[in-house]
Amino acid sequence: MAGQVRVTKTSKTTKKTATAGRASRPKKAENHAVALGVGARLKAVREQAGMSQRELARRAGVTNVTVSLIEQESHAPSLASLHSILTAIPITMAEFFALPVTKQNVLFYEHDDLAVVTRGSADLRVLGAERRDKKLQLFFERYAPGASTGDEPIVHDGETAAVVVQGSVELEVGGQRRRINSGGGFQLLGKQPYRLTNAGRKTAIVVCACTPSLV
Repeated sequence: MAGQVRVTKTSKTTKKTATAGRASRPKKAENHAVALGVGARLKAVREQAGMSQRELARRAGVTNVTVSLIEQESHAPSLASLHSILTAIPITMAEFFALPVTKQNVLFYEHDDLAVVTRGSADLRVLGAERRDKKLQLFFERYAPGASTGDEPIVHDGETAAVVVQGSVELEVGGQRRRINSGGGFQLLGKQPYRLTNAGRKTAIVVCACTPSLV
């Protein structure tokens, strides 16, 4: 698409310690995004697009302070807010989180290997960010008490399914609210704007899958 910006990410090398006599472990996928640095990436794509923080803020409908804080890594934007800001550049979420492509069909992850989408009270991480051709995306989400996916609803033109594995969340969708406790879940077919909020007193953990992929 004309006017879009592509980001090139340099990979980080993971330190490994070899122990004599220990069985070798399966290789992890190459070029994991341990820390994507949303602020640094946003600044890079904004500058490549020749836009000031003020101009980007105006186009995205947010304050100049918001853009500044994100770039300083002092504010973690919600997925919906980040999508709005990137649309104003314009650049897709997939391009923003662009990673070197791997051809491996079997990918292994430790918790710290998951690609970070947002940090803070709402911490969202994903598997499979290395494969640009995947059809399915799996999110591992942690919400502190009172945390949510953001003020704006998430809009995904596809299917989304999630299971609450700890705590409880409140789902807002289609003009209704529904509390979902640990062990329960939901599935959305089609373009159904939704918002999740931790409705309990302890951290809520949600495992969410969507197709087509977002990141």
